[in-house]
Amino acid sequence: MSAEASSLTMRTLAILVIATAILCGLLLPRFLSVYYLQIADVTLINILLVLGLNFILGFGGQMSLAQCAFFGIGAYAFTLLQAAGMPVSIAAIGAIALSAAVGMALGWPTLRLKGHYLALCTLAFALIVERLLVNWEGLTNGANGITAIPGIGLAGENDKMLWVLLAVVACAYLLQVWIANGPLGLRIRALRDDPLAAQAVGVDISRLKIMLFVISAAYGGLAGICYVLLRGYISPDVFSWQSTFSYLAMAVVGGLGSPLGAVLGAILYTFVPELLRFMQEYYFAVFGVMVILVITFFPAGLSGMVLSVIRSLRRREKSFARSDVTHHERAA
Repeated sequence: MSAEASSLTMRTLAILVIATAILCGLLLPRFLSVYYLQIADVTLINILLVLGLNFILGFGGQMSLAQCAFFGIGAYAFTLLQAAGMPVSIAAIGAIALSAAVGMALGWPTLRLKGHYLALCTLAFALIVERLLVNWEGLTNGANGITAIPGIGLAGENDKMLWVLLAVVACAYLLQVWIANGPLGLRIRALRDDPLAAQAVGVDISRLKIMLFVISAAYGGLAGICYVLLRGYISPDVFSWQSTFSYLAMAVVGGLGSPLGAVLGAILYTFVPELLRFMQEYYFAVFGVMVILVITFFPAGLSGMVLSVIRSLRRREKSFARSDVTHHERAA
């Protein structure tokens, strides 16, 4: 069972997540400018990407650097399917299905790879996808990208898109927690901790690895759809292979294997640098120092830090309760 759900039932967590999403939807447009509201929307899309990466890297322990490729496949597939006359809902389902299918196609030939070999292979795949998006001009319009994508008609309306993205991220978050706390989550963690032992007790390692690629790719494709709905425009530079290292940093800083870590890591890596821009050329150096401090003093990431504080407060509360009971017994 994941740390953040260890003391919460799924129903309680669902209520908490939904309430947080509603609260953010109500308060953020009131207190954030148009620019920062757009940054908040991008942060939510990054949360989706890191949640997807969390499946294969955090839970499964497989080093994949192809999340940006699935991001791009989902965005372009959704756009091209709409251009072919499909309704938005059908185009979205088709884009997610295509991303998942490509994830399966990538997972199958890489079954025997692990560690840096798997990382290099998936990075090469991300580079191939980027080059295809740039050079296949007849399909993708090349480096110029595709403009005036209809979507659901909310492109540029950051306050309304915030509600859409909050709903999608809340569902994606709860789905990850549900999977992580179920039988499938136990098998995935067994694969990460000791593949040989997992195989010895009947876990189908090959099938599980492919499944992780499929789920991770589906999350990436969903993020691509959300990006199209937000921007109404796509170009290959958004899905460059270099961006995959940003998603990796978000996952590590937030806390690998933690859905809460995916949220916190994406917020820190996307939103905080924008808040530090008043420092001009020094802002990224300050942000880098913050990241180094988090990794150095909190190896479990931001989620580990938050959960350790919560556990400490609970222990203190229990100790106070025991002392009150002892005091009353003595008084009696």
